[in-house]
Amino acid sequence: MSRKSSPYIVGDYWLDKRRDGKATEVWQIARASKRSIIYRSTHSQSLDDAKGILDAFAAKQRSLGRQDAASAEVIPLLMNYWEERGRKLINHDQTGRSLRTFIGFLAQDRVGVHAVVTDLVPTLFERFREWRMAPHSFTVPWGKSALPYASEGVIGATVQRNINDVRAAVNHAEANMRIPVAPKIHDLAKEFDSAPRDRVLTIEEMGRIAWYCANLPTKDLFRFAALQFGTAVRPEAALAFRPGDQYHDGLIDLQPEAAPQTKKRNAIVPAIRPLRPILAEWAASGAPPAKSRKTAWRNMRRALGLSPDVHPKTIRHTIATMLYGDRSVPEREVVELLGHDGKLARTTRIYAKYDPRRLENATRALTKLWAQVSKEARSYNADHMLTTGLRGDAFRVALKSEISQ
Repeated sequence: MSRKSSPYIVGDYWLDKRRDGKATEVWQIARASKRSIIYRSTHSQSLDDAKGILDAFAAKQRSLGRQDAASAEVIPLLMNYWEERGRKLINHDQTGRSLRTFIGFLAQDRVGVHAVVTDLVPTLFERFREWRMAPHSFTVPWGKSALPYASEGVIGATVQRNINDVRAAVNHAEANMRIPVAPKIHDLAKEFDSAPRDRVLTIEEMGRIAWYCANLPTKDLFRFAALQFGTAVRPEAALAFRPGDQYHDGLIDLQPEAAPQTKKRNAIVPAIRPLRPILAEWAASGAPPAKSRKTAWRNMRRALGLSPDVHPKTIRHTIATMLYGDRSVPEREVVELLGHDGKLARTTRIYAKYDPRRLENATRALTKLWAQVSKEARSYNADHMLTTGLRGDAFRVALKSEISQ
């Protein structure tokens, strides 16, 4: 059909059907290009669904050009940020969740999915906070799938991370001259700040975690945990770790090569001796970095009976706490290992060059801690085994005496 006879037209685009006999029931997004027509499939036979897909496509095309704040739709700006920058970040998994969550909120809020930049006012983010901290659920199309999500409510720190990612997306649009000025998006009020996490693992708990990871049929979670136990690395940097590129001459560069250096510095640290064969085998395997460990971590936590406040970052908090409590480890070594600024003045840090090989005391303490965790893992292994249900359920821990009966 021609543009004039199309059932739906949006700007330079209209809905049409293929004329070559292929997929004749599927609606196409058509546009004129010189003397020809270019088609893009909606993958839908429903006219109503095709209209929505065309609306989203046209909004996406508009968002790549310059728009005023009153007409620039928010969701296309979020998706531009994800495709151009967000998916490349170290913490891309968190960034993606924030953007999907905000889209899910807009779909349920009174401004709707066609919210524009001028809708991003303080009262909207207050509604977002209330919605996010209460029980909520949504399903948002993402890539080729629709991702369902449900929550009983999150803490203030999680809402703040979501707001930070939305702010970054809107600022990205301004930096690329797609909107004149990004609105000022405020942080949460202090009253909603989350209390610092004070959960610290015991040696016994760390031993069980090490045992569980070592007994899995795949090595992904074991390598992830081993890198954390041996270096106290941030989980997001551990997810992006490539041993073939970041481990050389006994030193581990915890900063992913393609990632920009931020205030959360990832240090270069010595590889403790028991970690070296794991890194060598990891590098030889050529295993790519994982996108996420959330499901595997939840399965482990459930199997071991660990409390819900045990997260991958809890390992880093635990090791930091233990090192700070070890009088044989100077504070500066702990600070450098964790990638913190410490008490040195900025000018002093410029001249006092960092040498990772001088972290002798921290390396010795990490090696000792590794030995203690390994001992607990062996002790736990004497009486326990990892198994699955009869129907291939998630892994569970069982007593060997029960299985032998």
